[in-house]
Amino acid sequence: MRKPVLVIAALAVAAAAALVVMNSAGGPQAKAGECVAVSNRTDVVSTGCGAENARFKVGRVLADSGGNCPANDDEYVPVVPSSGGGKLCLLPNLVEGTCYRPADDEDSWGRSACTGEDTVKVAKVIPAAGIDTECPDGGDDQISIVYPEPPTTYCLSPVQKTPA
Repeated sequence: MRKPVLVIAALAVAAAAALVVMNSAGGPQAKAGECVAVSNRTDVVSTGCGAENARFKVGRVLADSGGNCPANDDEYVPVVPSSGGGKLCLLPNLVEGTCYRPADDEDSWGRSACTGEDTVKVAKVIPAAGIDTECPDGGDDQISIVYPEPPTTYCLSPVQKTPA
């Protein structure tokens, strides 16, 4: 009677080990909606969205590194993590009321003092896609960036107005 119990226990241990190996191998480990820090364009680390280095939010996780990001993929930053196969479609992690300027080292925005020609201020973050009519009236210079996944609209206003 002991032999079947040992066989079942051995099978359970083998199945658990196989699950651990499958989950730790292949595919990015970050999840959609999580904030991440990225370095060297391939090193991705999950972090809290309030962290200073949390420059991105994961929009979509693709199992195949050749897969395509959502519809307006020119706005997403595609990253193939060094930790394994797959691709992450990243959007910026922008905070309402904070100023940003394009970062030189990667396709992201870096926090900035609210001065300068390329600097924008996040007027509003709307947790829905395509609702730029809810953006505060920033005049003709108002910029809205819409992401379908996760549904997010960033309402941006240039800090330094362009002369007419």
